[in-house]
Amino acid sequence: MPRIMAPTLAENRDQRHASLLAAGHEIVRTGGPRALTMAAVATRAGLSRPAAYEYFGSTADLLAAVLLDEMRRWSGDVVDHLATESTPETKITRYIEVSLRLIADGQHEIVAMLSETSLPPSVRQQINELHSTLAAPLTQAVAALGISDTDQAVRLIQGVVEAAARRLVPGRDPKSEVRAATAFVMAGLRALATD
Repeated sequence: MPRIMAPTLAENRDQRHASLLAAGHEIVRTGGPRALTMAAVATRAGLSRPAAYEYFGSTADLLAAVLLDEMRRWSGDVVDHLATESTPETKITRYIEVSLRLIADGQHEIVAMLSETSLPPSVRQQINELHSTLAAPLTQAVAALGISDTDQAVRLIQGVVEAAARRLVPGRDPKSEVRAATAFVMAGLRALATD
């Protein structure tokens, strides 16, 4: 019987689950999705392989959990930053800045890697829901500028962020890309608002 290291059995299970997820994140970040195996994650977490299977039924389940966990963090970070802004323009500017800074810091790398793997439809659905959560404050900001086709405007903003992200140099301050993307987006939004 494994030793319980927390005050309660429930807390012990939560700690083990968190430990396995953290190990999964680290393995994917350093070795890519193919490096993630139940044996590797169990070893990294300091647990037995059968113990890892108590929490995740397969490597695919573990990959999905790692991706969803990373997406929740990413969405939460962006939404929290946007909540501190008061005008539509500052919300949009902040969205671009926070997104590009998170990407430059390597925090979106795991999402990009795992998004390319085969995932069950239920996981894809959860990812789509997280994208909707992430886009909601941006959609509200765009609507407040008087743009009627908010879906089009949000997709264009996201496209600019993706294009700017491809130009980022790892370890380098993304300030110039943030500045250029923001200027481009705000000019485009002003043009859309006058149509």
